[in-house]
Amino acid sequence: MDMQKKLKLYYLIAIGLTILVIDQFSANGDRYGRYLEERINDEEVSNTGSKDIYAVINTPKMGTGGLTGTITVGCRDTESNVRQLATFDCPHGHKAIRTHSFDVGFNAVEEHRKDNPAGKCLIVTAIRSPATWFASFFAETLGCNMEDWPSEEALLIKFRAFIQNSSAIQISRAIPGLLNEFGDGSLQEQFEIMDAHGGYSLLGPAPPQSTVAGCKLLFLRMEQSDHWPAIFKKVDQTIDCRRGIAKTELCPNLNERMKIIKDYELTIAEKNRIYEIGNKDVKDWFDAYGYTTQNLLNDQVIAQRK
Repeated sequence: MDMQKKLKLYYLIAIGLTILVIDQFSANGDRYGRYLEERINDEEVSNTGSKDIYAVINTPKMGTGGLTGTITVGCRDTESNVRQLATFDCPHGHKAIRTHSFDVGFNAVEEHRKDNPAGKCLIVTAIRSPATWFASFFAETLGCNMEDWPSEEALLIKFRAFIQNSSAIQISRAIPGLLNEFGDGSLQEQFEIMDAHGGYSLLGPAPPQSTVAGCKLLFLRMEQSDHWPAIFKKVDQTIDCRRGIAKTELCPNLNERMKIIKDYELTIAEKNRIYEIGNKDVKDWFDAYGYTTQNLLNDQVIAQRK
């Protein structure tokens, strides 16, 4: 075989090998692209195509801002046509919602799960002591405008009038319905679990007869919020906990006035009155924290507040 024929043969072999390499690379690239599409924060999306949902269904002034920020990293707000419901679209079509209403939240989760029965479903809620909640809720009603706040002299008078007229009904908006749906006992029983786990309880999956069958409920206690980053990672490796912005950070011009109500400790008479007129949920809340009696958890809450 002369040199010219050898060169032609070499060229043909080289071209053939190049085509094979390119073809293989293209096939691998397509497979890798599909693989990436099927990943969300290092977790595979269900083979059924079902999308995940994360829901904050929470009592007002019990860490809602931080919890919402935690489950909506990388998400964008979307328009909601449901009153009291905030909705977010997240990467890979997954969804996040936030509400203070058990009924609104469960309806939204149920609607999503109809088309995504195999997707991950995590509901998050939290609780805090009455010792700090009343001041926080009262401050929220006044906003951040200094002109809307009473003078320092009149502030305690108005705060005590607020307490006098309060039945603390807000505690009934989320937690009781959640615990009932997941069938996991009383609030005091949940506190025993939280005590053993460092401030949280993980309930579920919800039973088949539930409207949110297969969902899990993460129940957190605000007094152990410093543990929340580790708790979220333990429950779901894809979640990075975000700290909520405190009222004192949002309204630094009102720090002195907020300190007045924050430092106020309800009298025994004020506590007992709310307990007596409150519904079963209020009584369970007070009892779990020992708020009308002395117990270790309530002492710790009061010490942290000071």
